[in-house]
Formats: sequence, structure tokens, C-alpha cells
Amino acid sequence: MLLGAVVVAVAALLFIAMPASAAPPVSSVADELICQCGCGSVLTVCPHQECGWGIPAKQYIGQQLEAGRSPEDLVQYYVDEYGEQVLAAPTKRGFNMVAWVAPFAALIIGAVAVYFLIGVWARRNGSDTETVSVRETDLAPESLQRRLDDELREFD
Repeated sequence: MLLGAVVVAVAALLFIAMPASAAPPVSSVADELICQCGCGSVLTVCPHQECGWGIPAKQYIGQQLEAGRSPEDLVQYYVDEYGEQVLAAPTKRGFNMVAWVAPFAALIIGAVAVYFLIGVWARRNGSDTETVSVRETDLAPESLQRRLDDELREFD
């Protein structure tokens, strides 16, 4: 009986201590935005200690999340206010799809080009491999060849 009362009391205290609905963290919005102070960093990791744009923006985001606004609404607010350049990643629609597709397309085109280039070089080098016989006398004039032979005999 006493154990049951203790369990109910602890559960009631935990239920009271927990907020009804915790607001999402500021980073849920700040991770999607670029700081507009000029540093070019994501708002969450702006390197300036006294950032004139980032600190007020983070405070505003925190207040709005506590007031019940959703992270998506806040991101849209900043896009409406500053344009799409405030986003850390381009949207995946319209002309912005080029930013998502172009790197992969360039990588594939480059790989195909390298494959064909290697094939062309391999075929070219394969046809030029004729055996060439070179006599020792073709490399040096006859007088130098005689001198070399004499010095080699003396060396032995």
C-alpha cells in the first residue's frame, strides 16, 4: 500500500515537472539559416562573439518558438524578409534544382570522359610499340666507341 502511494506520488511529481509541450530548440531554425553579418556561416555556428545580426536573430527565434510558432513558419519568415540567400541550402524546386543536380552530372560526365581518354591513350600506345634494334655504334661515334672499349679493357 505504501509502495503504491510512493509510485503515484513520484509519477505525479514527474508529470508536473515536465512542461506540457516543450518548444523546439533554436537550432531547429538556426541550422537552416545563414548569418547575415557577412561571415557566410550557418547561424548556429557564427564565429563572431558580438554578432550584430546573429545574436538578436537567435533571441527572436527563441521567443517565437516559445510563443508557439513552428520552425517552418520562422524559416519562411526569414526567407520572406531576406530572400532565398538566407537559406543554408537551396530549395529543391525550380531553377535551384541545378544546384542539386549539377555536381552529380559533372562527376558522371567527368568519369565518362576519363574512361574514354584512357581507352584512346591505351590504343595509341599499343600500336606504337614496335621493337627497335639499336646497335651500340648507333649511339656514339666510332672514335668514342673505340675509346670506351680501350678503357674497359684497361679497367679489367
